[in-house]
Amino acid sequence: MTRVLVIRFSSMGDIILTAPVINALRQTYPDLTLDYLVHEQFQTLVSHFDPPPERVIPFPAAMKATRLPAYARELAQADYDLVLDLHDSLRSKLLRRFFPEAQRRVYRKPRLKRWLLFNLWINRFPPDFSVVNEYLRYAGLDLPAKERQPRMSLGADESMEVLRRYGLEPGYLACVPGAAWPQKSWLKERYIELFGQRLASHLGRVVLLGGPHDTICDEIARSLDGTKVTNLKGKTRLAEALALLSRSHGVVGSDTGLVHAAEALGVPVVMILGPTSRETGAHTHNPASQVHEVPLWCRPCSQNGRRSCYRQEQYCLTGTTVDQVGVSIDRIMGWA
Repeated sequence: MTRVLVIRFSSMGDIILTAPVINALRQTYPDLTLDYLVHEQFQTLVSHFDPPPERVIPFPAAMKATRLPAYARELAQADYDLVLDLHDSLRSKLLRRFFPEAQRRVYRKPRLKRWLLFNLWINRFPPDFSVVNEYLRYAGLDLPAKERQPRMSLGADESMEVLRRYGLEPGYLACVPGAAWPQKSWLKERYIELFGQRLASHLGRVVLLGGPHDTICDEIARSLDGTKVTNLKGKTRLAEALALLSRSHGVVGSDTGLVHAAEALGVPVVMILGPTSRETGAHTHNPASQVHEVPLWCRPCSQNGRRSCYRQEQYCLTGTTVDQVGVSIDRIMGWA
């Protein structure tokens, strides 16, 4: 085997979990030429995999269905020996049809198991379920357990330049309080109480990261000592956010892409889970990381936290206390 195309369009966390597959391909086929097809907004993410693919192919965000056949035929000119579809979406299914000469391996999502879990609370998943393990299994690859942690890397000069740009020194606590779906975010009042306590008794700094719509960052920043909080919500490109995460001493947040990226960059995290769980890919890989979750009959309730809570209170988030998260932060930051 000499040339492989890996397909995973989105989302950030799911893309990061494919990094061990790239590592396994490298180890299994040392002379391999490896391309990775991903949505253009995540091109930077894949380029920082350790080890990286030779080429990251950006899939245009505005790609129309009528343009897809011509795009696929252009890709097929590379004469791939293997097309590894780790997304298995309608779009990736259509693309696969244009590689008739290539071997094709496809990750089959556990849709039935998830439907049973989300709707009937019947759990058919093994206790040690791992999306990384599933990717490797469907890819026909293997790795020692200690090498199955997703890994990314950034150059030291690159990351330090970003810190200088924002007037920061390494060793801060990074926080990613927002999420694509608000049901996944811990309560802003608890972040405010948490940081108010920790920053009053320690000399640390908190750096808030998030997208333009993550107003929770603004609300947290307004309630805290501005000399100890840097709010970079909506100000950083993905490459800059990765650099800032890599120079932090620890990261706290929900089941979001940037928190998974921090772990892949070797930074321990405190992950606060709400409506998602291990069965949806929401768990950590770094032994130093900490997970907080409340065992409830109603969770997980959806794959990505999209479903609105139908209970009187979102107990999966309110059940995690400030003291619990604070102890974990003290541990990873060395404040204990």
